[in-house]
Amino acid sequence: MVRSRFSRTGLTSAILHAVKRAITLLTTLHRYLGLVFCLIFVIWFASGLVMVYARMPEYGAVERLARLPPVEGTSIRLTPAEALEQATLADAPARIRISTVRARPVYRFFVQGEWVTVFADDGRVLEQLSSDAALDVVRDAFPSERTTARFVETLREPDQWTIGMRAGRPLHVVSLGDGAATNVYVASDTGEIVLKTDRSSRFWGYAGPVMHWFYFRPLRVKGELWYNLVVYGSVVGCLLCVIGLVIGVYRYSLARLRAGMSGTPYAGWLKWHHYAGLIFGVITFTWLFSGMLSMEPWGISENAAPRRAQVVAVRGDGVDAARFTVTPRQVLEMLRLESGLQARSEVTRRPHALDRSGPDPEPRGAFGSAREIELIQFMDAPFYRVQDQDGRTLLLTADTGPNVKEGFTESELRAAANAAMPGTRVQEALWLTNYDSYYYDRAGERPLPVLRVKYADADESWLYLSALDGGLLLRETASGRPVRWLYHGLHSLDFPGFYQAGWMWEVVVVILCAGGLLLSMTSVIVGWRFLRK
Repeated sequence: MVRSRFSRTGLTSAILHAVKRAITLLTTLHRYLGLVFCLIFVIWFASGLVMVYARMPEYGAVERLARLPPVEGTSIRLTPAEALEQATLADAPARIRISTVRARPVYRFFVQGEWVTVFADDGRVLEQLSSDAALDVVRDAFPSERTTARFVETLREPDQWTIGMRAGRPLHVVSLGDGAATNVYVASDTGEIVLKTDRSSRFWGYAGPVMHWFYFRPLRVKGELWYNLVVYGSVVGCLLCVIGLVIGVYRYSLARLRAGMSGTPYAGWLKWHHYAGLIFGVITFTWLFSGMLSMEPWGISENAAPRRAQVVAVRGDGVDAARFTVTPRQVLEMLRLESGLQARSEVTRRPHALDRSGPDPEPRGAFGSAREIELIQFMDAPFYRVQDQDGRTLLLTADTGPNVKEGFTESELRAAANAAMPGTRVQEALWLTNYDSYYYDRAGERPLPVLRVKYADADESWLYLSALDGGLLLRETASGRPVRWLYHGLHSLDFPGFYQAGWMWEVVVVILCAGGLLLSMTSVIVGWRFLRK
């Protein structure tokens, strides 16, 4: 009996000794990892605060459409098929758009990852736009700066703001010469303005996304190195958080608290670091972990884009220009004669306060003048998708009429859904007039209504089809849906109802970011004092 008691006492003592040794080892590891990562954590939290309100510079859809000149039907002398013949492409184009370059109508054909531009009035193929022509494009789009605009440079390699941009290079950079130090980027293959930056957007873009994503140009252009640094840096950061939480919980004493003393054995800045870690350590870990998932490491998440075979089943294998027997000229003439057609706007400004320079267009109103036309197909039927200066969109038939097509019915979308997944049983097809937990957009830009179709395949696939133009918008699978919650849910506090709650979401995120920044700043101070010893 006595031996048993001594055995239990000895075992308990051995366990406590092992725990203390482990805590001592973890404390040492936490200290030195913290010395390396404390400034990185400060950068992440400070830039995260900025990103609540600002993102990378862009040339938004609202401004882009508003600054385009109207497409004049009388100037379009070539049919889509005739323009395609002039382009002499090797494959059928994946997309065909009609727009303007310096008020001249053009067809733009997207094939094999590149755009080919053909003038719709004479069939001439646009060679690479010259710097002088790019300057003229910008002067037309920004008439108030016509006299001050000047050519700056031609970019053959990406700069800080065009990394990852798919627009055809080289890009011509034009300064507007205004008080905001605005630079405009023009793609040489299409003659389109693809980006606008100014002093403010560059500052906040650097203070926010560039710092947060470590998007520094010299590093970012080395894709594999940048990827590995972010992923494995996040792994080490997660380990640092877990170790800190273990030490923090172990060191916190309820007995000391009941005795009227502080619950922490530390003093000075270490005390504040201990308390900040206990309060904000978990959210710091979840933000690091979910941020790592944004890099799609080790193939754990799946691209939510529909598979190519699914898109081909609905849209066709490239756009067949010969199907468009109704000409763009006829479509534009019909729109001119039938003024006052009602259409819904499909563009809004982003929900970041620093980006908002004016009110959004009214959701629905009279269609204005056509600024851009896209040729699309739905189950072999051709349509023109026309947008005006406010992003209001009309769908018109391209083989008869032209007639306005008021979207697609549920039965039409069901037929497309069956074609996209042939031979696969449909478990559920639901008509959605509001966003669900997977198909949504805080800015409200994603089109509604949609048909959500759930399939009984091995991947438990869901497809979302747009009732406005018949497009396949999203593909979700059983393996991808949990990642939505682990990444978007944890990283952006993107939970149904709360993410759209406006100021309430902002207040919570700002408080948590400020808490994480406080935790990180105490790490810097503690680390600096340790190094000075």
